Amino acid sequence: MSRPVLFLLAAVGALSACAPVAAPTADTPASPSGSSRQCFYADQVDNFRGDNQTLYIRGRNKDVFELKTLGYCSDIDFALGIAFVPDAGMNRLCTGDMTRIGIAGGGSPRTPCRVQVVKKLSEAEIEALPARNRP
Repeated sequence: MSRPVLFLLAAVGALSACAPVAAPTADTPASPSGSSRQCFYADQVDNFRGDNQTLYIRGRNKDVFELKTLGYCSDIDFALGIAFVPDAGMNRLCTGDMTRIGIAGGGSPRTPCRVQVVKKLSEAEIEALPARNRP
């Protein structure tokens, strides 16, 4: 990975740790099958928590979404910040969508991890999360 790309990824990650970054979900566009999909905006994620396989993000409107890594994604549980690396300039992410995240913090630069938006959690599901995973 080139040095400018790594610098950009680190800068975006640092900003995402400081500034509000996940999720108005007022957008619930209809999918081709007719069901509604729940969405958030990657640049409006306020907080995140997770481990190397599951990531939970909280948006500005307090919605919490579950994302699953596609493969192993190291050090999410120790990350100081995350940054969504949009595919084709997409800022809105909906259930079923895949994207990449960059992880800020720690020593060496990391390759972005692929994740998939699984679902928006209900209030009961949020309360049932262990405190270490609740954003």
